[in-house]
Amino acid sequence: MDKLFWAFPVALLTSLVLTPLMRWLAIRFNFYYQPTATSVNRTPIPLLGGVAIYFSFLIAMLFFDQLSIKDISILVSGSILFLVGLVDDVFRISSKGQLFGIFLASSIVVGYGVRIQFLTNPFGTEMLLLEALSIPVSILWIAAITASVKVMDGLDGLAAGICSISALTLFFVAWSNNFLTFGSSTTLVAMLALAGSCIGFLPYNFHPARIFMGEAGVMFIGFILANMTIEGMVKRSSIISLSIPIAALGIPIFNILFAVIRRRLKRKDILSADREHIHDVLLKKGIPHRNAVLVLYAISVLLGVTSFFMSRVSALVTIILWILLVLTLSMGAWKIGLINPRD
Repeated sequence: MDKLFWAFPVALLTSLVLTPLMRWLAIRFNFYYQPTATSVNRTPIPLLGGVAIYFSFLIAMLFFDQLSIKDISILVSGSILFLVGLVDDVFRISSKGQLFGIFLASSIVVGYGVRIQFLTNPFGTEMLLLEALSIPVSILWIAAITASVKVMDGLDGLAAGICSISALTLFFVAWSNNFLTFGSSTTLVAMLALAGSCIGFLPYNFHPARIFMGEAGVMFIGFILANMTIEGMVKRSSIISLSIPIAALGIPIFNILFAVIRRRLKRKDILSADREHIHDVLLKKGIPHRNAVLVLYAISVLLGVTSFFMSRVSALVTIILWILLVLTLSMGAWKIGLINPRD
């Protein structure tokens, strides 16, 4: 077996071992998620699951000795964001403090070269260098993906499952393209390590959850995914390059986009909080907690397959797929009330 494939079982087994240990520590030191009036879970749940995910990922990555300065910057910045989330889990910090942490971590990795540097004509060979714009565009991309994944941590097992599917999708896209899709094998290792860490955590987090990953976990895995989408952008056309990570991370990305549309239609602040995200709507429709998560898993798998297909076809076919995909998702979102301006 190729050495990089060991990242998955190493992360998986480490997570399976560390998660119950962190649950015991959370109970021992009284680190619990305290439900609010709008919470789906009505009883306190031990936190610190994100610590197990973080160390499982880190151990799997450090098992390999070919990390570049750029790779190390991602690990260090991710660690900073992990600590911000951990402080929030234990002591609570404001949403502005969390946002500051996300932008700080994003700025650091961009400073070390994790950037969207160019766009290309999908029907030609011309290349548009973003130059100075690559910095703000890359920071916003990483921050937006991190925040969109963060919002998905609303049901037991949802964020870990969706991120596992997304990570494996990106890995198989890269593998099927003989590494030409991704900048280095480190990206492949990271995707396998992230998937293993999250899947090892799922048996303890799937409904009814025995432990939560908390802000430390969800911000960390969102940040790693965001960075890997940039490191792994297809070097063919802007349409295909952007389509693969957007489709692979379709659930969190479209959930955020629909939230913005919904709030604009209702004349609300687009940054305001509500309980009308896709997982909330499914619960309101009477779908049981576990089934709602499985439905979103299924949609995520379908989007992953679409992402994989986009990596194998022409730009024209990709555009047609996107038209069909956006129309289908928009109609579905309107039908269930996700973007319907109802009271």
